[in-house]
Amino acid sequence: MKLIHALVGFCSMIAFAAPAGAAEPTHLMPDSLNLEIVDGSVVPDDCMYPASITDTTRFEIACVTMPAIVGAEISSQYIGQLGAQGWHQGNYVPGGMTAVRIDENNCRRVLNIFPSNYPPSEENADVNVLWFALDRTPRCNEAQPG
Repeated sequence: MKLIHALVGFCSMIAFAAPAGAAEPTHLMPDSLNLEIVDGSVVPDDCMYPASITDTTRFEIACVTMPAIVGAEISSQYIGQLGAQGWHQGNYVPGGMTAVRIDENNCRRVLNIFPSNYPPSEENADVNVLWFALDRTPRCNEAQPG
């Protein structure tokens, strides 16, 4: 019994002595999309983005991973949040789809959404990823004031 008390005390000391980890993020792209991170998904340390969306001068990027078994359910919750913010389905593109929204300047904002296995090279992965790539440049008609 003394050993158990000693182990519990030791573990408690380590817990208090360990530095506090960084707080888990609660939203993706809080300054633009502001998507609440859905229960069951996490923001990984390494998103393993495909090369086609790594240009951060062109795209604002974010990702979440989730267990593959509930991936469709979690993904639909992210799509629902986008719909509630006025985004609607755009085009299907290789590897994913776009969502579009008209902004306050009457310009189209385009968000690319790509689902994949995580890591991407792993077939039949137990984890899925959703990559979000928001085009930083709104698409405006020429006739609109700049």
